Amino acid sequence: MKAHLSAFALLVCSGLSWAAPVDGGIEGLYAGVAGNVIGIEGAKAQLPQPGVDPRDALAALLAAPLSADAAVRIALLNNPELQAALGAEGLSITDATGRETPAKLRAQQAVTVLSAQAFKAWVNAVATAQAAQLLREAKATAETSGELMRRMVRVGNVSKLAQAQSQAALSDAALAVVRAEQAAFAAREALTVTLGLWGNSAQFTLPNKLPDLPAQALDLPDVEARAVQARKDLQAAAQQWQRKQQTSVPGSADALWDAMGDAASVRAQAVQLRSQARTAYFTYRSNWDIANDLHTHVLPLRQFIHDELVLRYNGMLTSLFEVLADRQTQTLVGNASVMAQRDFWLAHANLQALLAGAPLDAIGTDAIGSAGEARAASSKVGH
Repeated sequence: MKAHLSAFALLVCSGLSWAAPVDGGIEGLYAGVAGNVIGIEGAKAQLPQPGVDPRDALAALLAAPLSADAAVRIALLNNPELQAALGAEGLSITDATGRETPAKLRAQQAVTVLSAQAFKAWVNAVATAQAAQLLREAKATAETSGELMRRMVRVGNVSKLAQAQSQAALSDAALAVVRAEQAAFAAREALTVTLGLWGNSAQFTLPNKLPDLPAQALDLPDVEARAVQARKDLQAAAQQWQRKQQTSVPGSADALWDAMGDAASVRAQAVQLRSQARTAYFTYRSNWDIANDLHTHVLPLRQFIHDELVLRYNGMLTSLFEVLADRQTQTLVGNASVMAQRDFWLAHANLQALLAGAPLDAIGTDAIGSAGEARAASSKVGH
């Protein structure tokens, strides 16, 4: 999956036939309803068509391991809440009405928000499944170490204290696996609901890992201006206030207070949005730095340490216990790297949705600093 999320969709109504081609330059078609479709790369993003059975399209998208692109496409086609929202607007979002009517702005935001939610749900589902698998590997290593410890206790080469410590480590590893599997199950269910699936269609297969990080983080010095420009509702509020100021002159104290309140209301929205833009970009950039550091520096260093320990073990210069303990540490650092990748892609989706004009409170923000905690955890287990 490419890192940039640049595709746009059009909602076009002709009678009862709806489609969503990406090309926004087609004359006569309204280009603003669907907004930025987060996660879609390609020529088309199909939206629900009244009276058309989507099962064949869904089956085709679900035939292979579910990609982020496919997840977003399925959500746009099949999510019942989106269908209800578009159905409530009805003919108000067709070409028969103006280009930027309130109905079309609401529909545009609904599609943008859902596409971001589907992308983030997919990221969480893949990351938690990947993390659970890594923790199962760590548990298997702990089991191997525990079995070796029991054998050595029986012949008197290891103390019972060392055996108890090994058993405690195995219990911790087993508990971590259970919690990771709970998280993976919950994340998959959240994705299933977002996609509007049930029954056999809910038995989709996820890829084994998240997409690689982009080679470089986006450089967005104008992120505030772009976020403000994308929010059509804020622009409409500002234009309404300007028209009111041009058409009427406050002639009383009450009118002056009202004018100040109107201006302050618009300014408060802009101040909040600019802060969200700065925060979204800072979170995106810092999460890229953390995930890139783990992938580029920490993981190769842990691999080098493990390889050196294996060489020393082959030369009878270290014990098998030390090799196994380092192998478990290496797996846990890998888990921290996966969580950092997850945090980056979630921050990436938040930033792109904000730049597409969607309010972040509708998308659901993510805890800031979770990638940093993963990086700290990797440093801790490495000692």
